[in-house]
Amino acid sequence: MLRSCRLSGKFTNPISSLLGRNYASVAPSPVVVTKSKAGVTVVSIEDNAPASSVAVVVKAGSRVESIDNVGVAHFLKNFAFRSTESKTAFRITREAEHLGGILSANLTRESLIFSGEFLHTDLPHFLEVLSDVVFKTKYEPYEFKDVKKSVNFEREAAEAIPEVITLDAAHAVAFRHGLGNSLFANATTKVTSSEQVKAFSNKVYTAPNITIVGTSVNHKELVSLTDKLFEKVSHTVPSTPITSKYFGGESRIAAPGSSHFVIGFEGAAAGTPEYAILQVLRAYLDGETHTRWGDGVTPLAQLSNKLKDVQISSFNTGYSDAGLFGVHISGTPTSIYATARAVSELLKHKIYHISKKDFQSAIAKAKYYTAAAYETRASKTELIGGQILHSGKVIPISDAVDEFNHITIEDVKNMAEKLLKSTPTTVALGDINTLPHADVL
Repeated sequence: MLRSCRLSGKFTNPISSLLGRNYASVAPSPVVVTKSKAGVTVVSIEDNAPASSVAVVVKAGSRVESIDNVGVAHFLKNFAFRSTESKTAFRITREAEHLGGILSANLTRESLIFSGEFLHTDLPHFLEVLSDVVFKTKYEPYEFKDVKKSVNFEREAAEAIPEVITLDAAHAVAFRHGLGNSLFANATTKVTSSEQVKAFSNKVYTAPNITIVGTSVNHKELVSLTDKLFEKVSHTVPSTPITSKYFGGESRIAAPGSSHFVIGFEGAAAGTPEYAILQVLRAYLDGETHTRWGDGVTPLAQLSNKLKDVQISSFNTGYSDAGLFGVHISGTPTSIYATARAVSELLKHKIYHISKKDFQSAIAKAKYYTAAAYETRASKTELIGGQILHSGKVIPISDAVDEFNHITIEDVKNMAEKLLKSTPTTVALGDINTLPHADVL
């Protein structure tokens, strides 16, 4: 069975009841890392799950696209599980269904991930399928037409989701190129043939760019299969993506329906102490209600309750060398205008009066969000695969959670002050005649 592209989301599980408890240490899953003879890094995670998974994580996200081939990563993702030199697309799908497995492809701004989920005994079959995607996809011209249709369909589906549009636009404004490249190939893409997609695949499918991540699999077997199936992988050292520079700015998109507004600031790279502090700040601000009938006690939740006809959420997105922190507001244009002004004032003033109780609550939430990122196969694979590709090591969950024990209230206040010194990134979607401009905030 095939599963379509997934987009990373935020964790919204209720956690307020955890406050005030004593926390047991998080038991890390045994992680083993080996450099295979083929030069590909192999990672296995034993989580004692009843089923297994394996993924090929490639440093080939939308940020590595050039000006001449923006959108090509989206096309490459959608060429996955098409006809290869050894199997037709029909056979690939039927065999996966026969074994009760799932094949999927996922594109992020930094990685392209091909995954298989299956019963323990079927590792050889599914890793072979994934290796065929990398080395044996035919990129037939006639299939390009079908791939383009699926690319257009996914783009149009994404354009119907305001949260996706605004976050994508915020990245474009904040970073312009690199991390500013959209996850979706737009109508003006210069990618017009399968040859362009194949050329991009040859560039990114190299040993230094690939990590194999398996969960609940035998590590020795995974390494042995990788040695065999990836022995012909190119060892060309890929060019280093241009470091993303933060710019900030404003984007205004006229659209019918509900209105949305994003206020963003320069964040921090994932895995850094600054990113951890921003996670605490995000948890402090929050905006979501974690109990069914509760009104919420965080600053953004209280603001949302007061104004009634708006919804507010905070986000903190970290990449290998940069990040974007901000607030998303949705509602009526007039209410958004008032809310955006209030959020700006909150960041300028109220953050400096954070109480010890609220700070401890934010620390607990940040710990939970971090631990939850290691829970699902998809998020764990993306997280660990990215860590290996960008830093060469895996950050244990215990270390990631422990990072928050060293953060102080002053750290959070100083980070808020630093945020406000960066040029804001704003995106207005909807009734742009009423929605605020950046300079009124």
